[in-house]
Amino acid sequence: MTGKSKILLCRGSPRSNIPRVEAQMGNLPCDKLVVRFVHEFKAYEIMKDEFLRRTDYTHMVLATDDIVVRKEHIEQLIEDIEQYDYPVISGMMNVTHGEEEHVNLTWSMPIKQRQHRQYQWIRRDELPNKDIFEVAFSGFPLMAIKRDIVKDYIFAADKVFAGLPPHRGASLDLVFCWYCQENNIPVMADKRINMEHLPKSGEHRVNKKHPKIEWHHDGIIEEIKLAELR
Repeated sequence: MTGKSKILLCRGSPRSNIPRVEAQMGNLPCDKLVVRFVHEFKAYEIMKDEFLRRTDYTHMVLATDDIVVRKEHIEQLIEDIEQYDYPVISGMMNVTHGEEEHVNLTWSMPIKQRQHRQYQWIRRDELPNKDIFEVAFSGFPLMAIKRDIVKDYIFAADKVFAGLPPHRGASLDLVFCWYCQENNIPVMADKRINMEHLPKSGEHRVNKKHPKIEWHHDGIIEEIKLAELR
């Protein structure tokens, strides 16, 4: 990376057994932090702490463990960051397994109440002519977040909207996008970063495998076991 930015791809991976995802890891031109076999909320909490501890990284990049991220996706994301300096920018992906009509972006924010929540997914034929555009919601499809935003934000699940603790519920991506909207932080998306989403693949292995962190950097992998989370 020749510019001033340095990204850290952070992946909470409760499955870690989707071959098409794992096969690309070594090809990605960036450092990676993978938290394996840990529940979602705790994984994001760990990733934030580890990212902030490593102060040379400028952007935390979030991707779930069922997105096929390729070399060209990372290269385009880095180009966007260095050319435009957006506070938050992501790619896009199909919403459901094998269905290409909709992408996991919305023009309007889904409501906070889970019981009545609906996502009005953007159809591919509705995408703008320009490559980069602002959206309301983006579901962590290779989402790059600048360090100052990560530092101020506490990852939380959606029952926080009802006053419950941040680990209760799900939809951490929705809660983050609501935070951005309420703090006037634009969420941008680049349709050239078009990834394959495989949500029905693999098997969750939380409580079946020992939790661990993998930090991939400088051609090596450092591993830290998280025995206390077993």
